[in-house]
Amino acid sequence: MEFIGPGKWLRVVHRDPRLRDRSGLLREERPGASRKSGVAARLARAIVWLRFLILPTWVAAAVLATTSLPSLFEADTGELGNLLPHDSEALTLERNSVETFGLPLLSHTLVVATDSSGLSPRQQADAARYVASADRRPNATLRAVPLLNLGGLAQHRPETTIAAFIYSDPNLPASDREEEVHQFADGLAKAARMPTADVTGTLPATAAQTHLTEVWLPWLELATVILVVAILAFYFRAVGAPLLGLATVGIAYLCASHSLGWLGLRFDISIPQEVNPVIVALLFGTLTDYVVFFVSGYRNRLAEGTEPLEAAADVTAELLPVVLTASLMIAGATLTLLVSGVQFLSAFGPGNSVAVLVGAAVALTFVPATIAIFGRLLLWPGRRYKESGPAADEGARGHVVGIAASHPAIVATLCVLVLLAAASGIRDLALGNPVIRGLPASNSVHRGYDTAAAGFGPGVTGPSALVIEGNGVGEQRNGLTALQTRLAEQDGVSTVLDPAQQPLPQRGGTVIAPNGDAARFLVVLDADPNGTDAIGILDGLESHLPELLRASGLGAAKAGFAGDTAIASELTDATQQAFLRIAPLAIAVLLALLWVLLRSRSAPFYLVGVSALVVLASLGLTVYVFQGLLGYGELVFFVPVATAILLLALGSDYNVFLVSRIWREADHQDLRPAIRTAGSQAGRAITVAGFTLALSFALVAVIPVLAFRELAFAMAVGLMLDTMIARTLLIPALVSLFGRGKNQKHEPAEAPAPSTS
Repeated sequence: MEFIGPGKWLRVVHRDPRLRDRSGLLREERPGASRKSGVAARLARAIVWLRFLILPTWVAAAVLATTSLPSLFEADTGELGNLLPHDSEALTLERNSVETFGLPLLSHTLVVATDSSGLSPRQQADAARYVASADRRPNATLRAVPLLNLGGLAQHRPETTIAAFIYSDPNLPASDREEEVHQFADGLAKAARMPTADVTGTLPATAAQTHLTEVWLPWLELATVILVVAILAFYFRAVGAPLLGLATVGIAYLCASHSLGWLGLRFDISIPQEVNPVIVALLFGTLTDYVVFFVSGYRNRLAEGTEPLEAAADVTAELLPVVLTASLMIAGATLTLLVSGVQFLSAFGPGNSVAVLVGAAVALTFVPATIAIFGRLLLWPGRRYKESGPAADEGARGHVVGIAASHPAIVATLCVLVLLAAASGIRDLALGNPVIRGLPASNSVHRGYDTAAAGFGPGVTGPSALVIEGNGVGEQRNGLTALQTRLAEQDGVSTVLDPAQQPLPQRGGTVIAPNGDAARFLVVLDADPNGTDAIGILDGLESHLPELLRASGLGAAKAGFAGDTAIASELTDATQQAFLRIAPLAIAVLLALLWVLLRSRSAPFYLVGVSALVVLASLGLTVYVFQGLLGYGELVFFVPVATAILLLALGSDYNVFLVSRIWREADHQDLRPAIRTAGSQAGRAITVAGFTLALSFALVAVIPVLAFRELAFAMAVGLMLDTMIARTLLIPALVSLFGRGKNQKHEPAEAPAPSTS
């Protein structure tokens, strides 16, 4: 079919016998060729016809988004409250405590300095005076409280370390608060005649993660660009294909990231900084894959003698429903995070959904429009001939797939056993939010944590506040003292600071409420406040708290914990509950979309089931490596959920390409030979696509933050398992076992599959 003008097409039927397929039919005479007059074909023709408008429109959109819309980083405030729902008990208790007592007790920021040779009394006195005068300096907006060497803290080496809790004005911009705290740290080091003082704590660590992400993101982008160029150049042996890939991912990324930045600021949504690297990997990987499918199909059609414009429209008509469905599966699955109830996940999911939908729009319009404009030039000087045929069937891929199709029960059983063995690590999965320990050891925030842990114990970087409320409870000093003693005796508690032994200025309302109906202690745990060990200690304290109150004569009072550990505990609990809500919903979305595309009773179930098994195997191996081999003790709370949703969607995505091709081949031959043919012909492009996406996510590990490295490992391993085991062996075996499972009622024409090599 040759394009000769708007709305005008001239059909050219090739009679060359070399163009006959295995069924003996001419390409134009295949059953189902009438599908080319459907909606997908009409849309494809429209895209080709509008090619000279589509290409500059997308380029202009990318330029406009970059110059006039905010970046994604501007939509991330980095506040702790953005992790949890607004009705969080820990946050509510902390806010109410400030109102009740008139002053905050908790500080999420600590300034610390150390001298291994020991601090002289003069140095300690000078440091204490400097800290005490912090809020008396001109234009001061922060208050600092020295950390005294009291109680259980004396078991460490406090005589070598000085520290101060920092209370900043929450109404100041985050950048102003950060600058003021660092100025205070420099002043403390100078006053105590020490080389440096480090700023640590949960808030500085969150800011440091954002800063590191922003610094390393260009390197991630550069590395991914090199990956895209290398893969496309090697696969096509051409110059134009890599340039098309770069243009596609560049336009999609700029439009998506700046659109998300605008949405975040416009609707006052804090978009987590963790979204940006994931978007880079997701867009670069998936769009490179789609370019591979488009250009491969286009090259094959040219080799068959199809005219260039017809070839562009033909491959677009074939890929449009498959790519659209695949993109909707990714977007729909990640969008289910909206119902998670955790603010972080509720922004993480839609952020990726928007990026994927923007990427799909670019892939389905910009790519075919560019192919239609530049045509054969994109393939210069590479191979132009189709790599399928009998020779391909006898290759290594065809042999392996043939074994899976010929011995499906044995192959499927072995594959499932291997994946289950890898998944066994899930039994030891623990969640936390090690935001400080997740930074590089050389980072000043991590260095400050190590200094504070050596001098006072790790829990000092984020103490927990125990708030006790009851009529006249502030006057029951004997009961409060008894409670303090019992709390300090609990396992995992380093010390408890109370009214008689407080490190805070003697001001009314600091520890005893002005109305006398509330009191609060500062409980220092002997563990990283944001880690799973501290969460376990706090859970134990909460379970024993009613008994401790009764034993201290305060049985009528109510009590609760606030602080970093309470937030981390709620966060991990909320994340686990969120997963139980969103996993069934994501699976339902994937099943529905797979049924619409494949119209098979059984295929959607075993395809999603295989993806779920790959998810479990990937997370199990991640637990073995990071919790066991590397000794981190827990995974970052969002990594398992994000990995599960992304791998479920991406696994189903690529299974669509393979199974659609099997269905197409099965129209012309028996099922098992069709599996071998499809596996050998389409397998190369699909395998390249899987490796591309796996490497794209693996490159996220260049960002020196633990959360990104865990996510990079889990995603890369999962995608490799999906590529090497699921799509190469397990899916062909299951298709052979269960057959097509076609619905007998109203059986529609099958969705076209990508003609890839």
